[in-house]
Amino acid sequence: MHIMATLKNRPRFAVANSALDRIELVSAEGHRIDIFPLADDIVRVLVRPHGELRAPRTWAIAPGQEDVPLEGRDRFDLSGFGACSIRTEHDKDALIVTTAAIRLTVALDGGFCAWELLRDGKWHRAMDDRKTQAYNFGWWNERVYHYVERKRGEIYVGLGERAGSLNRADQSYEMRNFDAMGYSARTTDPLYKHIPFYVTWQPDTSTGFGLFYDTLADCRFDMGRELDNYHGHYRHFVAEHDDLDYYFIASPDTPLNAVRRFTWLTGKPAWMPKWGLGYSGSTMSYTDAPDAQHRMGEFIERCREHDVLCDSFHLSSGYTSIDGKRYVFNWNHDKFPDIDGFVQGYLDAGVQLVPNIKPCLLQDHPAFEAVEKAGLLIRARDGEPAWVQFWDQVGAYLDFTNPQTIDWWKARVKDSLLRYGIASTWNDNNEFEIWSNVYRG
Repeated sequence: MHIMATLKNRPRFAVANSALDRIELVSAEGHRIDIFPLADDIVRVLVRPHGELRAPRTWAIAPGQEDVPLEGRDRFDLSGFGACSIRTEHDKDALIVTTAAIRLTVALDGGFCAWELLRDGKWHRAMDDRKTQAYNFGWWNERVYHYVERKRGEIYVGLGERAGSLNRADQSYEMRNFDAMGYSARTTDPLYKHIPFYVTWQPDTSTGFGLFYDTLADCRFDMGRELDNYHGHYRHFVAEHDDLDYYFIASPDTPLNAVRRFTWLTGKPAWMPKWGLGYSGSTMSYTDAPDAQHRMGEFIERCREHDVLCDSFHLSSGYTSIDGKRYVFNWNHDKFPDIDGFVQGYLDAGVQLVPNIKPCLLQDHPAFEAVEKAGLLIRARDGEPAWVQFWDQVGAYLDFTNPQTIDWWKARVKDSLLRYGIASTWNDNNEFEIWSNVYRG
């Protein structure tokens, strides 16, 4: 009789393929775990409870490259990763994968992982999966879980822009991407960013490692705030959907190694212009004023008067207003009667303008009907625009998975901004606060 994997009868894995670049473990129930030794200091684990990939492409992995292609990258694409020293061995109880810096032991009964790091010629235990239900093999719900044991004294840093202590220990954090303007630097959560990466540092052995979870799903990191005596001390990661696909990055000498390698793994940020390092002015009050161009001119005059060196000015979205509402790419000519002269005046003063643009069109935006007809918006199942709350009223987000939307956006940036001599933009409100599971591109 076929027995489904349950908490009582957890899956038992066998080695189905032991190729050096991808080692496959499969259970009788069809659960799969893939091990990818990608570099001496990077090993990836992909857990597929149902066998197939629920998110077959990634928009995060770009090893040694500038960025990910617009269409994403196949999760099984290993290009960009060079050869590394790998040794594998297994028996009826465990699979052991060893590189020059990492030793991973996978218990075939349950798929539990134990990680060790090589430092000063000795192997140091770095991380262990929780011994009780480290993963969700379909016995709870469709969410993605990863529970690991938590050692006392560990320091956790990362997760992008977060409120509270730099050490994330004993706290929990959500990644749901809110426009949290004016947040408390002590308590507010969630915030803007989605960066599911953090570094663990263990002071007792002066060693550490990074963990990167490759998902765009809403997720939560609990770094020891939650306690359940049935399981011992643990921390965990939970995502609403997709796959458990994580990268273990060895960092045995300094936490900076993990950060450097994470940057190499996910693509380098664009190199900013030199003027981007200088003082940048910004306020909503100037562009919200009825005489916005005059007020902006006064700012330049006062900078000269007080010998304030200003290299750029972030132009708030009031320049796009109609009756107090903000309509991306729409210049308010009453506020800015001479756009060419306004931009040139700032350039003559050595100040670069960085105008605000937003990826959402309000329902009465002058271009809304044409954009909807062209199929450039995120939609609901019935084909209607996926209505969301935005500044001032409801609107719909542009669908940037559609190449035609990207072309439309580029054309608007050129026609509305760059042609005046503006050289860069301020991409604002990119949290994409879409709270329905049935909206689609």
